[in-house]
Amino acid sequence: MNTRRLVKATAAAVAATAALALGSPAAVASPAAAAQAGPPTTTGSPASPVSSIPSVRSVPSAAAAAAAAKSVYIWASNVNVRYDGADADCVHYPSRGSCVKIVATVSRTTAEGMCQHPGEEIVDSGYRNRWWTLLKLPNGTIGWVNNIYVQGGEKIAGVPDCGW
Repeated sequence: MNTRRLVKATAAAVAATAALALGSPAAVASPAAAAQAGPPTTTGSPASPVSSIPSVRSVPSAAAAAAAAKSVYIWASNVNVRYDGADADCVHYPSRGSCVKIVATVSRTTAEGMCQHPGEEIVDSGYRNRWWTLLKLPNGTIGWVNNIYVQGGEKIAGVPDCGW
């Protein structure tokens, strides 16, 4: 292939790529579908790239997570709040073994319940529970607490399930 053809082919590829808007259905579809879609058109306010693709689940933004948070009450004393963001097991399966970092110890306080997720079953004072709530404490610290220590039962009403 001579240099002239290579430059022409590269320029065509760049032009085709530039015609696709990030997140547009054509951008994530097959090359044949992308060729048929043509350049994107915009009218009014631009849509979110993720929301324009119905098959993609979007991760809530921090503002959306804060809006969905519910005030919860930790009724017990000296409750360990655990979190280790570097350990995927802690994020996806809260437990004493995977969330070894104790980021705070709280007593009879209110916090924001961001979401809840099943994890290690904890047994204490005749109760058992496998649900954990991801809390945001008033000082901004984030961590898991087993729902035994949160007022409201096995699952806390109004606190959404974590999306993972």
